[in-house]
Parts: sequence; C-alpha cells; structure tokens
Amino acid sequence: MKYFFELNHPKHYYQFKYVMQALQNQGHEVLVLARDKDVLLNVLQEEGVPYTIFGKHRKSLWAKIMGTIGLMFNYIAIARREQPDVIVSKASWYGTATAKLLHKKSVIFPDSEVVAVTNKFVVPICTKVVTPQPFKLNYGDKHCRMAGIFEDCYLSPSVYTANPGIVEQYGLKRPYAIIRFVGWYANHDVGNKGFSLGQKKQLVETIARNMTVYISSEKALPDDLKAYSLPTPASVIHDVLSYADLYIGDSQTMAAEAALVGTPAIRSNSFVGPNDMSNFIMLQDTYGMLYNIADPEEAINKAEELSSHSRKAEWIEKRKKYYSETGDINAAITNLLTNI
Repeated sequence: MKYFFELNHPKHYYQFKYVMQALQNQGHEVLVLARDKDVLLNVLQEEGVPYTIFGKHRKSLWAKIMGTIGLMFNYIAIARREQPDVIVSKASWYGTATAKLLHKKSVIFPDSEVVAVTNKFVVPICTKVVTPQPFKLNYGDKHCRMAGIFEDCYLSPSVYTANPGIVEQYGLKRPYAIIRFVGWYANHDVGNKGFSLGQKKQLVETIARNMTVYISSEKALPDDLKAYSLPTPASVIHDVLSYADLYIGDSQTMAAEAALVGTPAIRSNSFVGPNDMSNFIMLQDTYGMLYNIADPEEAINKAEELSSHSRKAEWIEKRKKYYSETGDINAAITNLLTNI
C-alpha cells in the first residue's frame, strides 16, 4: 500500500516517525507531505527524510484564508499524481478532503477536544479517528482509542534514549531550566494567549536566581532576553529536555514532552481551565507529572518553588510508573493502518 503522511509541525514528524519506518519495513510505500512552517523542514533535513512541500505556513488570519485555495489545489495535484491508498494526518482538512474527493481513505489523530475545525469539518469526512484513551469526545464507530498519549510515539523508552553527551556537546550549564514561548500563529491558537512580555521577563529573572535559563521561542526575543537563547538545534530538543531540571512555558506540546522525559513541567496559557484537554489533565491528575496553571503569576510562583532544588529523581520515578501502564502505541497504530 501507499501512504501519505502530512506533516505541519515537528511534533507530527516525531509522532509518525517510527510508524513510517515500520510500514516501510513491511514493504509499504511512504511519502511525506510537509508544510513549510517553523523548524519542520530543518528537522526533516537533519534527519535525512525526503519530503514534498505542499504549501507554506502563513501567520495572519487573512493570509491563512487567502492561502487555503492554493494549498488545496497543490494537495490535490500531488495526490492525483502519486495515488496514495491512505492519507494520514494529525487532523488535516486538506488531507481528509482530498481523500474524500479521490475516493481514498484517511486517518486522523486529534488529541485536542477544543479544535472546532476538526470536530465540525474534518471528523465527519475522514475514514478513521484515532485518539488517546482519555479523550472526552466520542466520534462513534469510526473512533479508535489508544492507551497513553501521542507523544509516547517518540518518547517511550522502547524507542527513545536521551543522549548523555548533549550537555557537554553544547556547553549547557546544569542545573538548567528550559522556557518555551510559542508564537500563537496556529489556526487553533486564535483568541488564546500565553505569557506577556513583562511576564516573560519576570519568569526569567525568577528562575535565573536558582538555575541557568535557556529559552526556546517561536518569536524573536527582545534584546534583553537574547542572551538566554537555547544554543542547540531543534532536532535535539528532547535530549535537552531530558537533562533539564525544570520546564515552564506556554507551549502545549513541549509541556507534555518535558513531563514524559522525566522533567518537572509547568504549562501556562489560556487553554488551561474547566474545558482543558484530556491529555494534559491525565498527566496532571493521574500521574502528577505536569502542572496546568492558567494564571501566569501563579505559574511563575510555582516555577520559583520548583527551581529552589532539583526534583529530577522524583519525576524519573513518575515516568517509570507512567510507561509501565502504557503499551506499544507505535505497534498499535501500525497495525491499524495496515488493516484499515
């Protein structure tokens, strides 16, 4: 069979990396369709993954709307030329609509219950929906639930071991904290927010009293924060997180990643609240690996508390417990795709 894997974010590559390898090892053909966004293309190039670009990410809402038609035409043209049997994506309108138009199958992997486009437009026309087990919505007969969360696809001990030389290689000074600030450009980020500029500076000053601070930011940092820029390539971020003693940020993905590699993690943005996503709730309430804090000032106070002394050993034990209770999600996904 021939599979399209649509990637719009570095996380999408990491999530499907071992599934794509497993399918290829079974003799199936895999083609990667990538959007030119953030550092995705850099990651693919660094890992030697061939890809076809179907479009470029645009930041403003108006540019996104204007670019949609062009992206759709590009996608359909590539699919007509390559004739995939199955189109796999995180939850792409382009992929599912193209599959519907060309009478192909599509499988999506949403893990956020709050994305309206997914629920209203993508789910109704896809062939199969795969979500983590605690996902709060129910999509009926096409819905398949899997143990754990999708970050396990690339951070489970069965496929991931941190590089112990990362600290020395890039001159990282331990103990250190990783701070992540996102750009709030994505479609699902519209109307939401994270730390203000003043709060970012306050956060850095607070943690820097106890730990070295390294910042990963989608937006350019102001001059007085540039000295804290993380000096490593994007492709080694999980190794960097693995040896960190604290993570805090307004990123969704990196908060979960930090927790899953055994690093105390704080997530603070406007998504946090009564209707928060089930994967983050599970990591906090069931396993105690993540703090979800809506109020930035409260999050800064928690960061000050956690940076006062390392809790790394405690979080490593929490990680062991978590993975002792989840299975091989890559094998489960590969089996689903080959039997769809």
